[in-house]
Amino acid sequence: MQSNPIFNRYSFAGLGATLIGNGIGRFAYIALMPALIQAGWFRVEDATYLGAATLIGYIFGAPAANFLIRYFTVGQVIRVSMLVSSISYLGCAFQDAPLAWFYVLRTLAGVAGAMLMVLAPPVIVRMHSAKVKTRVSGVVFSGIGLGAMLSGTLIPLLIYHSVVSAWIGMGVVAFVTTVLTWNAWGATEPLSGSRSAPATFRNMSRPQGMTVLLILLAYTFNAIGYLPHTLFWVDYIVRELGMSFVSGGLYWATFGIGAAIGPVLTGFLGDHAGVRRSLLIAFSLKALGVSLPLISTHPLALFFSSLLVGIFTPGTVTLVSTYTLESVGYELHTKAWSAMTLSFAISQGVVGFIMAYYAAHLSSYYILFAVSACALVVSIACIFFTPPQQGSEPVSQSVS
Repeated sequence: MQSNPIFNRYSFAGLGATLIGNGIGRFAYIALMPALIQAGWFRVEDATYLGAATLIGYIFGAPAANFLIRYFTVGQVIRVSMLVSSISYLGCAFQDAPLAWFYVLRTLAGVAGAMLMVLAPPVIVRMHSAKVKTRVSGVVFSGIGLGAMLSGTLIPLLIYHSVVSAWIGMGVVAFVTTVLTWNAWGATEPLSGSRSAPATFRNMSRPQGMTVLLILLAYTFNAIGYLPHTLFWVDYIVRELGMSFVSGGLYWATFGIGAAIGPVLTGFLGDHAGVRRSLLIAFSLKALGVSLPLISTHPLALFFSSLLVGIFTPGTVTLVSTYTLESVGYELHTKAWSAMTLSFAISQGVVGFIMAYYAAHLSSYYILFAVSACALVVSIACIFFTPPQQGSEPVSQSVS
């Protein structure tokens, strides 16, 4: 085992995968959206539907990942997904391209992002000791926040030059990250789904099955809980509240800072306070963050809303993934996590598309914040009713 089992080339490769798949592939578009509308690239309706197109693509990513690892190694699928996500941003730099071109690229970004989320975290966590699994998972998922933070700080600067430069800048960041982490994924080839016996849920006990079902439901409603912030937050600040685009970028960067540190914070919390208890705390504070715009639009309230939702957007993903691992063990983790990612994707895709439709017709985003806060209350209830004691603690394969 390495002298530092948490920060190593494999955990950083996992961080790079989530940075590209969601931090850039998904969340950078949120910072771009108001600029695309104001620069005349898209109408409000088209811009919101393009955001939803990524969510629809996310639905197909989980089953695509399960299909592809039958014929290719996990490392190969991850590498291709990184390239696709990078190309999706570079390809959007053509302003005169037809709208369908942008829909295809944003959908592909969603597919690639889901595949990276399904495959990369379980592989990396499996390569580490069980006693640091939550913290390693936190390092991996912190890439989501780093990508959001980068987009919140770089995009406002790049847009002053041109919208094209913003698309290209995000694509270059994703591509450079792909190159830097390329070799690390070769070590994941023995973990390919095509080279191991298929795992099955039939061996789970009834309490395990109930726990997994409740976690899945909590994660499904969690997908609704973060949608307004990750679809319309910058647009809400810039166009509804009348603030500057720089202010919108700063609040989004605050979200990104929170999201960058969130998985690490929740990882340490989970390893020391227990994953179930940590999830209850995380969902509660996330619900508070989503509700703050309903209470006040003071800059301080917007700051804490950005920070709390930022911390617990990837932070809850870290804890849910680890809670699932505790419940089913390593052999079923990828399969169970894939099912949860699919359920999450369907929930955010369907509800995100509905929200995108109504956002173009509503006079305010407030109703969407209220819906999401209620969804997170359901997530809290689901985790509350899971049994406190889990099945056997899995034995890990350590990094050597």
